[in-house]
Amino acid sequence: MKEGRKFLHFFDSEEYDEIVPESDEKKKVPPPLFQQPFPEDAPVIDLIPPDEFTIGKAPFLDLVNSRKSRRKYTSDPLNLEELSFLLWSTQGLKEVLKSGRGVRRTVPSAGAKSPLETYLVINRVEGLEPGLYRYISFTHQLLFIKKIDNAEETMGRLSFDQKFVGAAPVIFCWTAVPYRTEWRYTILSHKFIAIDLGIVSQNLYMSCEAINLGTVAIGYYEQNKLDTLFDLNTDEEFVVLLAPVGRYRKEKKLTEFFKYAKKEVTPESLQRLVGKYKRKNLVEFIVKDGNLVVKIGEFEEILTPFNELEFIGEISARAMRFEFDKEGKPEKVVVLTADDEEIELEFVE
Repeated sequence: MKEGRKFLHFFDSEEYDEIVPESDEKKKVPPPLFQQPFPEDAPVIDLIPPDEFTIGKAPFLDLVNSRKSRRKYTSDPLNLEELSFLLWSTQGLKEVLKSGRGVRRTVPSAGAKSPLETYLVINRVEGLEPGLYRYISFTHQLLFIKKIDNAEETMGRLSFDQKFVGAAPVIFCWTAVPYRTEWRYTILSHKFIAIDLGIVSQNLYMSCEAINLGTVAIGYYEQNKLDTLFDLNTDEEFVVLLAPVGRYRKEKKLTEFFKYAKKEVTPESLQRLVGKYKRKNLVEFIVKDGNLVVKIGEFEEILTPFNELEFIGEISARAMRFEFDKEGKPEKVVVLTADDEEIELEFVE
């Protein structure tokens, strides 16, 4: 792990002069292409131009405050304007430098080298055939590449069985073309490419939030299998990040789940809740250091009290409510899951 951390380091001036080699740019090697080529007769689809967008007008601070990773999507399709907006916001081209040494986009990039390409696995976009596409930013168009058999199942499986990835209406798939940055920055390039990728990913988050869509950055995927699926020449280009995009249901407010008024708990009230409950797995509640703790196998999580019978979770569930029978004995725990489902755990002992 310590060796891996060095990727994040930079050089002091003495090291820089000694270690960093002369770049191809300084050697007068012609600059690389800043967009991957494609056949002239390839099928391309015009996108909605940015000066015609009617969406994405939300106040910036609202977006900052509401932005979050979203993994649960409805089956509803996106429309072409929404897709156009997201593509322009993440990799839209504003200017090709007259020197031919780079491009300026809607996102910054080290040295204007823009080493990323945007591929899309489209499952459900109005007016578009499902399949694999690439964003042609120089003309703000989509290039249709091919159909993908069983795309939803395939993309979920290749994301280490994160099925929600494949089920999304659109999956953004960014690839890196490292030489674009290496041409100037040589061995410094790969940290810069990672920084560029983070900026692009955040732009997708904010752009989705602006038009009431959800996304999440996915770094877990099967590299070689995905590169092969996309027919990439991996000596020059390879996948570096995925991000499913889709509509999401509005999250239920906790006040809609809670039945009782907010109230501070006491050690005695916590002790009443100790016990074991079961649905599929055995769930135990214990008191530790004055806190109510949910225990599932080796996993433990401290719950935040809302009142004596209702608690807020972070990982195991959004919230929990304890219910007792008429004789005051524990009966069940009602759990509000991350997907806003209510499930019941029956008291065992």
